[in-house]
Amino acid sequence: MDSGSGSGSMSDRAVSEIRQRVIHGDLAPGASFSEADIAQRLQMSKAPVREALAVLRRLGWVEVIPRSGYRVPPVTLRGMQDLFELRLWLEPEAAALAARHGARRPEQIAALQEFCTREEEGSGEDPAAWLTDHYRAHRRIAVLSGNAELERVLDEALLKMERYHALDVIDSAAGSGGPESTHRRLVEAIAAGDSAAARDLATLHVREARDRAVAAVLDSEALRAVDLTSLGQPSGLPDAASQLRSA
Repeated sequence: MDSGSGSGSMSDRAVSEIRQRVIHGDLAPGASFSEADIAQRLQMSKAPVREALAVLRRLGWVEVIPRSGYRVPPVTLRGMQDLFELRLWLEPEAAALAARHGARRPEQIAALQEFCTREEEGSGEDPAAWLTDHYRAHRRIAVLSGNAELERVLDEALLKMERYHALDVIDSAAGSGGPESTHRRLVEAIAAGDSAAARDLATLHVREARDRAVAAVLDSEALRAVDLTSLGQPSGLPDAASQLRSA
């Protein structure tokens, strides 16, 4: 086992590896574990793992179970909606800034254009590969914004979205398309330096993705089997019978 002293490099590696295990379900939603469990899995000493878990707790990737260890947060519709809401605040501005500053980073623009070409040629046949490519493209736009704090926050949101795709909560390849795809039009707006169009297209793209995701979740077989009466009555709302009696 590594005898790491809790240095930044080892704890950074632990953060990355634990997060990837959460994204891909190796640490499943609701799973509990201890610091020692993770140290053994990663073949690291406890010090960098302890530091990593403290970071991941602050970022919402793990939860503390008092006197017991840690737990992976559940995957919920509310959590997914919150992430889309955050993306709706951040991505349009990132796209607008990318259009303003993109000319300084032609290699990033070229990489985005290559992504669009791969998408249009049907590279989405491998959902896992398409998913990685898709989120990498969105991160490139954040990089092009030139705002390091915006890039950092958006990167976290996009990584958490990957968790929903990797667990098949959302169809991974949904939305990949032809030459008139929103991705292509968004990249063209950024390349042209059109901040207004880039902002509008990023808003449209995130809204389309949100609507597809919510529809996919609501159409899932698991939800079809839920007994709605078991959910109870929303607090503060009178039941139908009492409303009739008081009419």
